[in-house]
Amino acid sequence: MEEKVNIKFRLVSIDNERYAPNFEGVDFSSIPEEKLKFQYKIDTVIQMSKDTILVIPSIRYSYEGNELLVANAVFTYSVLNLDSAIAVDKENQRINVKADIFPSLVGAAYSTLRGIVYARTSGTPLAKYPLPMIEVKTLVEKNGISVEE
Repeated sequence: MEEKVNIKFRLVSIDNERYAPNFEGVDFSSIPEEKLKFQYKIDTVIQMSKDTILVIPSIRYSYEGNELLVANAVFTYSVLNLDSAIAVDKENQRINVKADIFPSLVGAAYSTLRGIVYARTSGTPLAKYPLPMIEVKTLVEKNGISVEE
């Protein structure tokens, strides 16, 4: 039986926030909700030497090929003794996770970006189209992970 690993982590910062609306010339009253396209992406960068993990959720709304909104931010988490949670196998190019902290980090980052976008779109034509909730399991499965020394 594997030993349970307790990991302490905290949010250090939210940086490089990008909110780029492009509503000019768009008649939102004529956009059927099912034609409004939503895309998301989650990238995670593990910085072993800094004991930090960066989670970068990104979202985009588009309609008929026109980008209406792009938003993202970099969430920096400090992880005490990161190497006790994650081991990097350079030879096989694999990450061995000893403590699965990704659901917490990715879920919190996406949810916070949802709140940021909700606040920023208040009073705009996109206000009635809040970012959808996405199961944490799905976010983690779609998470692109890279490692820096």
